[in-house]
Amino acid sequence: MKAAVIGTNWGRVHVGALRQAGCEVTTLLAHDAELVARIAAEEAIPCHGTDPALLVGADLVTIATPTDSHLGYLQELANPYVLCEKPLGLMPGNQADFAALPRAGRFISYPFPFLDGAQAIAQRVRAGELGSLTRATLVVGVNLPYAKTPVEWFLEDVVHPFSLLYGLFTRFEWLGVRFAGGNNLTVQMRVDDALLDIMLCDWPKPGLHFDLTLVGQQDSCQLRGGFRPSRGWWMEPLMVDDLPVTAGEPAEQQIWLRANQRVVATLCSHLRGELTLEQAQTAGLYDLERAYRMEALFLPLWQAGAQQQARSPVSDAPFSWT
Repeated sequence: MKAAVIGTNWGRVHVGALRQAGCEVTTLLAHDAELVARIAAEEAIPCHGTDPALLVGADLVTIATPTDSHLGYLQELANPYVLCEKPLGLMPGNQADFAALPRAGRFISYPFPFLDGAQAIAQRVRAGELGSLTRATLVVGVNLPYAKTPVEWFLEDVVHPFSLLYGLFTRFEWLGVRFAGGNNLTVQMRVDDALLDIMLCDWPKPGLHFDLTLVGQQDSCQLRGGFRPSRGWWMEPLMVDDLPVTAGEPAEQQIWLRANQRVVATLCSHLRGELTLEQAQTAGLYDLERAYRMEALFLPLWQAGAQQQARSPVSDAPFSWT
C-alpha cells in the first residue's frame, strides 16, 4: 500500500509508523519547500513538495498538520483512505462542513486508547469487572507554551483520555460547565447512569497531567500519567481497588510513539482485511463518523467559552515556563 504524509513535524512519526505497518511511503508534503526537501532526504522519501497534486496515486494519506487545517485537507483529499491527526477541530462555525464530509475511508488518530494502561482499563470494563459505572472523574492539567483559550486546551488535550471513555460506554449527555480563572473549568456529563466530572486546570509544572478514576458497583480503577518536556510521556501502574495491577509504562519505552504506531498498525490491518471495522474500533480506532459524534458532545462548550471570554479575555502576553 502506497502512503503519503502531510506535515514535517509530527508527520515524521507517521512516516516511521506507516513503514512499520508495511506501507511504502512515497510522498511527503508541506508548505515549506526547503524544509520538506531536507526532511524527505533524511527519511529517504522519493517524492516531496508543496503541491497537493503530488498526493495523487497514494492509497493512504496521513494528515499530520495543525488542527485548524484538518477540515480543509479532509475536504480536498480524494484518496481512497485518509488518516487525520486528532482532534478534528469541530466547532459550531464549521459543524455543517464536517457533517457534509464523506465518511468512507476516513479515520482519525486518537492514540490514548492504545496505551497499555488504557487497554487494561478497557479489558476490565468490557469483562464487567467494575460492574455498572456509578461515578467517574477525569483531571487534565496543562502547562504548555502555546496561546490557547481554556476551551481550546480542553478540546486539544481532554480528548486524549476522553477517547478511551467514549469507546467504553454507550450514552453521553452534556450537563453543563463552570469556569474559574485561567485554564480552570469543570464540565459535567452523564455517562450511562453515572456522573462524570471533567476538570481542566493549570498545572504547576511544565507538561500535561492525566488522572482518570472510574468507580463501579463492584470495583474501581485509576490511571495516572502525563507528559513532561524533560522526560516525555509515561503512565503509572493501573490501580484497581487502590492496588497496582500493571507494571506501568515508563518514559524510556517511548509510549506515546508506540501508541501512535499502534493506531497506524490497526488501521492498516483493517484496510488489508485482517480486522473488521468493529474489531478495529474495539482496539481503539476511530473512523470519521465516530470521531464526529464524540467531538460534537463538546459543541456547547464553545458557546459557554465565548460568553466566558467576553467577561475575561485571554491575555496576549507571551507564555513563559520561568
